[in-house]
Amino acid sequence: MVEELSNYLKECDIKVVAAEDFTVPAIKEDKHSILVLPSYNILEMIEEAVDEEGSLADYVHNQLEEVHGLPVEDVFRRIVKSRLLYTDIEAELKSLEGKNFEGIYQAYSLIWEGDELLNEQLSETETESFRISEKWVQDRLEDDALIVLELPIASGYEAPLLVPMGGYNECPLPVYQSVIVKHWQEAYGIKILAVTEDTWIFQAGSRPKTHQEALKLAREHFIFCQYVLDEFPSLGHYANYLMKQDVWHFWWD
Repeated sequence: MVEELSNYLKECDIKVVAAEDFTVPAIKEDKHSILVLPSYNILEMIEEAVDEEGSLADYVHNQLEEVHGLPVEDVFRRIVKSRLLYTDIEAELKSLEGKNFEGIYQAYSLIWEGDELLNEQLSETETESFRISEKWVQDRLEDDALIVLELPIASGYEAPLLVPMGGYNECPLPVYQSVIVKHWQEAYGIKILAVTEDTWIFQAGSRPKTHQEALKLAREHFIFCQYVLDEFPSLGHYANYLMKQDVWHFWWD
């Protein structure tokens, strides 16, 4: 599996590392150094992309054209629209046309109406920052090796297209992931640390400076991946985390 994945990524700057030789790489100043934990789901998605477009490079090129034409607000709108589709919320409340991000989030919040998770009061949290460890990697390896993919800082948002995952259950399509990563890259200088078949791990280069900014970012995270609140009592606690910690851990069930 690693051999097949590395062959698809051969035009990229990659290194294949045997499981027994793996150590968590140091974060580089001028590059994203991304741990790619191989999985059959990722391999299958790359194979489907190549079958449709002829090569991974052509797939990435064509998807980037869409990425560059999609406003991030429209991506959040599309994600929320898909989440509301099968709810029994009244049709007029589901309509997102012409709504800004605040309106999009308010429609999304109807899914959890009355839930304590939506409490936005800034509350101190002692939740520690997520850390990639050798044990975390070993527990998720499906092969005897993994790939380290290096991308220039400005190209980080291409990672969801080079290593496509998602588009099923609540996990957004790779093209939507790319738009949102580009948005966060520009706003918070994020670096991409790791990807698995169900996980992205980023490190922010800067943190939100005010409660309102942190809440806006927490809402974006919540739409992108509802499971970010699994470890927090409320949105307000998570906003506090984002003001204090740099690592963002997104995992989809």
